Amino acid sequence: MPAVRFNQYNTLVSPSPSHSFYADFVRAISRYFPDGRFLVFGASPPEVERQFAEAKREAFVVLSSIELTTKLRQSQVAAHFETAVWFYSSRENDDDRVAEALSSRATNIVLVAGPGTDAATRRPQLVQCLERFGLLPDYECDLMDLHPGSLCLRHHPSPAGALTPAAEAAFARLDRTLGDLRRSLQIRTSELEGAHRQIAELEEKLLTLKEYRRELKLLKEQKQTLRKSPERRVGQILLAPYRLPEKLAKTVWKKLRRPNLSRERADFSLGK
Repeated sequence: MPAVRFNQYNTLVSPSPSHSFYADFVRAISRYFPDGRFLVFGASPPEVERQFAEAKREAFVVLSSIELTTKLRQSQVAAHFETAVWFYSSRENDDDRVAEALSSRATNIVLVAGPGTDAATRRPQLVQCLERFGLLPDYECDLMDLHPGSLCLRHHPSPAGALTPAAEAAFARLDRTLGDLRRSLQIRTSELEGAHRQIAELEEKLLTLKEYRRELKLLKEQKQTLRKSPERRVGQILLAPYRLPEKLAKTVWKKLRRPNLSRERADFSLGK
């Protein structure tokens, strides 16, 4: 099962390395259940076993239902477990077999939704399945640090009656509401990130415009400085003798060109 991670608001975020998720999970569940051995079903055995070992907690981890029923018959794991953790998926896969195996070997069973699983749909099914083996939900056990849809079930001597289905129906409605709010929050967050990107782009363009204005102002100042410089004045004095003939030549050229232009216009009007 791929690792998933939940942030401080208990909302699902993008997958992160399995080390981080399982380390957080083991620390959290060890606080809830400080004593006894763990039986974990539906998780990656090597990583989870290592995290439990680092936490100095004993755990037996299996991934498939066949492996669960087969290995639990072996003498080295036949002892009773204090807590069983069931990472359930969205598919109905040997639910009765898994429920029977876990309920016969564990005092407490913790249901945790796997990635992409709709807890509002699957959890009521599993709760009803576990009820047949004498386990009832303990709604006073708050497991929000594990996952918003996590639930602890314990052995109870009397039948649940209609209380559990009603409570699970209420949970389903609440979970759907939380899901809608979570999606709305993700949309708002995405829109806010888009707005931040646009603001950053506008700020960058504004900084570029300010740079252009600063350079233009600097060029104007340099132009004024050059106009007022002594070197420019000396150059104008030195070039004055050469500019006078140039002006005279332009004046003569204009006077000579005017009769020609008048003659051309007269010829054009007479149709020549």
